[in-house]
Amino acid sequence: MHSLLLIPDISGFTRFVNEIELEHGRHIVSELLESIIDADDLGLTVAEIEGDAILFYLKDVVPSVPRIATLAERMFVRFHTQLKQYESRRICHCGACSSAQSLSLKIVAHAGPLEFIKVKEFHKPYGPDMILVHRLLKNSVPMDEYLLVTENLAERSSPYAESALPSWVDFKSSSDSYDEIGEVSFRFAAMTDLHDRVPVPEQIEDFERMPNPIAKEVFVNRPVSESYELISNLNIRLDWTKGVEQLNFESDRVNRTGMRHQCVVRGDLLDFETITADYGPNKLVYGERLMDPPFVKDLALFTLLEAEGTGTRIRREFHYHKKAFPASLLTPIFRIFAKRQISTALDSFKEYVDRLSLTTNGAG
Repeated sequence: MHSLLLIPDISGFTRFVNEIELEHGRHIVSELLESIIDADDLGLTVAEIEGDAILFYLKDVVPSVPRIATLAERMFVRFHTQLKQYESRRICHCGACSSAQSLSLKIVAHAGPLEFIKVKEFHKPYGPDMILVHRLLKNSVPMDEYLLVTENLAERSSPYAESALPSWVDFKSSSDSYDEIGEVSFRFAAMTDLHDRVPVPEQIEDFERMPNPIAKEVFVNRPVSESYELISNLNIRLDWTKGVEQLNFESDRVNRTGMRHQCVVRGDLLDFETITADYGPNKLVYGERLMDPPFVKDLALFTLLEAEGTGTRIRREFHYHKKAFPASLLTPIFRIFAKRQISTALDSFKEYVDRLSLTTNGAG
């Protein structure tokens, strides 16, 4: 019996991880691989996650080429939907986040006998066709976004299957020679036109800012890009934030607009959503909206960062809108709290940055 072997592989991954921040890159690639897995509607089994690729198999079943092409389309569209959504909502300007849009996807499919090897509790596919499908990832196809199916797989489809191919499929025939394997014939089709089927992400509504917000500034002796990462990275938020007993968030995701997190303050749960705003050139902006705030109708906190010499000038602003009378009578109480919170947060952050600098200098 023959089985389907299929490998979606992220094009440009090696350059991506060699040039950028590993933590953000790891999270981005993880989400992309998840989007590919979620696109499967054939009931494939994941044999292995191989860094920049996924090895799928379908034991003792070989779907038709049109069915595989339809699956490839689903995977490609889901992959680029994830990329486009991330690009539209990203707040980070590091190499990983800003270069993610250069990634793309190729898919290699083959059919052959499948054996299995068991080592302790691990049960993995094994055999010469496993070697072949991996070798096919290195080929002479002159593009980065394509579906490749071996002739061995194509010949198992009905002679009439070609008429059922999706409209974007325009197969070209080719072959490559591999050491210890020999000549391997295959067909490939560009998937570039499928970009037109990737939906446009829904935009998050901007927060209406006040002309004269509650604000305070501070200077920290840290480059602006590093300061921005320290403020926006929820994984280290508790290292410098006072009064927060617990922080709940998706630790395997890079922070972005629309992402929610929850703070526990004196036993109360406060829900926040990451937002941003355009404050003009040369400023990095990180924002958070408090959902269902007390005392006021709505509330957003923006942190503006601008390079000043070798350090960063940081301005923190509270923006809000009053509730209707008589609830608006509580606004003065809120303003007292907001001024205290801004001062405490900025002082704590400056102390944290100073400690980091001492640690770094001491280590050097």
